[in-house]
Amino acid sequence: MHCYLTVALKVRAMLSMQIYLDEQQDIKTTECECPRGACKCSHAAALFIHGIYHLSRADVECQWRKRKSHTSLSNQAVSELFPPPKRYCALSRAPTHAGRSTLYEDLKNYRNFTGLCWLLSPEPPVASKLPMPSIEEIIYSDEFPSSNRNSRAVGLFGLQFQARRGKIVRISEITVGQRNNPAWPIARRGRLTASNFGSILHAKRITPSLLKRLLGEYDLLRVKAIQWGVDNEGEAIRAFTLRTGKTIKETGIWFDSSGILGSFPDGIVDDETILEVKCPYTERNVTIEEVVKSKKFSLEKSESGQGYVLKKEHVYWHQVQGQMYFSPRKFCYFVVWTTKDVAILLIQRDDTWARNIPRLTQFTMTIYSQK
Repeated sequence: MHCYLTVALKVRAMLSMQIYLDEQQDIKTTECECPRGACKCSHAAALFIHGIYHLSRADVECQWRKRKSHTSLSNQAVSELFPPPKRYCALSRAPTHAGRSTLYEDLKNYRNFTGLCWLLSPEPPVASKLPMPSIEEIIYSDEFPSSNRNSRAVGLFGLQFQARRGKIVRISEITVGQRNNPAWPIARRGRLTASNFGSILHAKRITPSLLKRLLGEYDLLRVKAIQWGVDNEGEAIRAFTLRTGKTIKETGIWFDSSGILGSFPDGIVDDETILEVKCPYTERNVTIEEVVKSKKFSLEKSESGQGYVLKKEHVYWHQVQGQMYFSPRKFCYFVVWTTKDVAILLIQRDDTWARNIPRLTQFTMTIYSQK
C-alpha cells in the first residue's frame, strides 16, 4: 500500500508537495513542484523537521483519553509522597581536617571580625585546678571575718597561701596564654591587678563604676581602645623582636605574697626583665614624636632630648612597677606601638614603690569586708 500526502507550501509562490509512505509508515519518496522537486528538494526536509517539533494533539493517538492510574495516594508511603531533598554540598569534594585547619588559620588574622573563626576554634581545655583557693572560696568560707578587721583577713589569705614562692611560680605557668587560657579568668577574678594600681593610688574617692572596673565586673573587650590593644599586641611584640633581636616567652598571672594582688606582663624577656606593650587607640595613626607633645600621653622627652621616658605620675608607671615586683624582675621593656612608629624604653624597678603594696592590699580587703 502506498500513501501520499499533499501539502501546499507558501514560499514566495504556492508549491504543492507529495510525500509517499510505505506500509511501515516510512518515507519512501517525495515530489515537489519546485524546479528541483524531482531531484534534490530541500522543501521536503524542512517539512519533515517542522513536523517533528510541531505535532498537534490530533497527530498523536488518543492522548486525550489516557487511562488514569489505579494507584491510590493512601497506599503510598510518606517517604514516597514527600521524598527527602537531596543533600546540598557547596564543595565539589568532602571537607577535610587539614582544609578546616587552613581556613581557621586564615580567619585568625581577622580575629573577632568573623563569627566563623569562633565556630572553627577548638573547644577550650578544662581549666586546671589552681594550687590555691579562689578569692570567692576564701571570702565565703566560715573562717573569713565578716567585720572590718582587715588584718585578720589578710592573715587568712597568708595562711591559705603557704609555700608562697613555689605556688606563685606554679600559677604563672598554669595561666600562660592569659585570655586564651580558661584558668586565667579564674585566677584573676576578684583580685586587684597591676593595670588598676595607678587608678587607686591617684583616686580621691572610689566611685561605684570605678569599683566595678577594678574588680573586673565590666567586659572591657567591648571598649574599642581595649580591643585595639588586644588585636595589635602581637604586632607590637614583633616590632620589639625585630629591633632588639630578643626572644619573648609567654607568661601568666603573678601574685604578691598575700595572693590578693596580681599582675600579668605581656611577656618574659629573661631572668631579670619583663615586657609590657601599649597600643594607644587615640594616637594609633601618628608618630611618637607627634603625640609626645600631649600632656595626657604616657611618655615625654628625656632631659637630654634623646629618646623618651615614662612619666612617673602616669598610671602605667605604677603598672610596670607592680609587674616587676611580683614577677619578680629588675627591669621592664616598655613598648609603645602605633601604625606609624614604635618606642622602646628600659625601665628600672623603683625600690621606693614597694610602700604602695600595703596600701593596695588594705584597699582590697576593705572592699571585701564591706560586701
